[in-house]
Amino acid sequence: MVFALAAAAFALVADAPHAALVAAYARAEGAFVAALRTVLGRAPSLDDAVWREAIAAADELVAAAEQAGAADRTTAGQDDLLRAYRLRAHVYGATNWYIRAFSAWNDYLAEGGELSGRTLELPDDVSDKVLPDEAEFHRVVGQLAFARYEAGDMSGARSWYLTLLDILPDDPEALRWLARIAFEENDTAAAVVIWQRLVEVAPDDEGARFFLDLSREREHYGEGASEAYRLGLREYEAGDLTGALDAFRAAVAANPEFTDATVWAGRTALELDLPGEAVGYWVRATTLAPEDARSRWFLEYARTLDRWGVAAGRAYYAGLAAYEAGELDAAAERFRAATEAAPEFVDAYVWAARSTQEAGRPAEAIAYWQAVLRLDRTDDRARYFIRSARLAIAHGTAAADAYARGMAAYAAGDGLTAQAEFAAATTAAPDFTLAWAYLGQVAFQNRDYAAAAAAYGRAGELEPDNDDYPFFAGEAERLAGLREGPDSPAPDPDEPGAGAQDTGTQDAADD
Repeated sequence: MVFALAAAAFALVADAPHAALVAAYARAEGAFVAALRTVLGRAPSLDDAVWREAIAAADELVAAAEQAGAADRTTAGQDDLLRAYRLRAHVYGATNWYIRAFSAWNDYLAEGGELSGRTLELPDDVSDKVLPDEAEFHRVVGQLAFARYEAGDMSGARSWYLTLLDILPDDPEALRWLARIAFEENDTAAAVVIWQRLVEVAPDDEGARFFLDLSREREHYGEGASEAYRLGLREYEAGDLTGALDAFRAAVAANPEFTDATVWAGRTALELDLPGEAVGYWVRATTLAPEDARSRWFLEYARTLDRWGVAAGRAYYAGLAAYEAGELDAAAERFRAATEAAPEFVDAYVWAARSTQEAGRPAEAIAYWQAVLRLDRTDDRARYFIRSARLAIAHGTAAADAYARGMAAYAAGDGLTAQAEFAAATTAAPDFTLAWAYLGQVAFQNRDYAAAAAAYGRAGELEPDNDDYPFFAGEAERLAGLREGPDSPAPDPDEPGAGAQDTGTQDAADD
């Protein structure tokens, strides 16, 4: 009996510190809730009595928990201490006393506490006024870091953001600020590493990607070249082309290996109608990036404008664009404008001729081809197309085109295609003597003697003074079994004087 009474007395004594601690926690939590419920119309302050009371109660709670913990090394004792540190951290944080809040969180973490998405179990009417543990810790340390940044203390700010990363290793905000500080301090190597880490953590962060590229740019080309280049881009976007070109010039001067700055300098110089300067930049751009088809195109464009003048060059390239779009009339008009601006511009005449000829205006095309010959007497292409244009005038475009295709196939040794194209030409123009003659010749070579006889016969009707056509018509009829004759070898229609005759057009006539 005596033993039982002694044990009960000991239990009451042992429970007394815990009961006191429970009461202290209830007082601290009650003071915190009362402060949260007080409407101030502004942020809480240490000048507010309710918040002074909340802080005092929280400090008393921690003192009681530490005293109890010294006597009770059990898990329950440690849990009580963690609860006290955690509540005090939230109370200090609510008053924006950030350094004391961090100290409380530091005590909590040092004792083995962990940050999570948990929130304090408070009444519903104030629970939304307190952040979860991890978010509150993040806010407190972030405020301490930003305060040092605003004060110009980059070392202090960096230290606080590193502290945040120690606890939250993938925190995007801490990474972003550390990268920004490195960037502002021109530590581009460190900035590249940190921006790259942020991109890995937040792959959708376009700002991080931008600054990663910018940091790499600075590291590769130097801060001066990068700054001048970015200024050029801003001036260009604002419509100040002169200012933009000055900035791009400075960027290239600062680092002649800066490809993008070189490209933009060339582009802006062209837009300012300075093709001579643009050529130099585009030559450099193609040297720096030989595989870049865009730069090669702009180099030729700049050279064209520099050689023939801006007006002629722009009209010429506008004509090429219209031609590629299938707008032949518009293309011909732009090429004509180019020839008027630069009367010696041979390629402009060539494309004017091509556009008008393909648009079904052969007479106009002949005039352009004759201009080509006046500038270049050795251009056999012009003579060929003049003959084609004259055939189109005489027999129509469809017949002339089929005839040209037939001649190309004949020259390539494709007899069947040649025969089909010459037949198409005669169908389109039944009075086209040369087409009939070549149809007869190709059909004869293809051993299609009946078709050859008919073709040579029609050629003879159209040109009765030509003795060759009736002769080969007769031979074709004999070989086709349509006429009896001496058993003699078949003549070769490719022999001189046989089959289709030369066009008879002379260079002088072409001119």
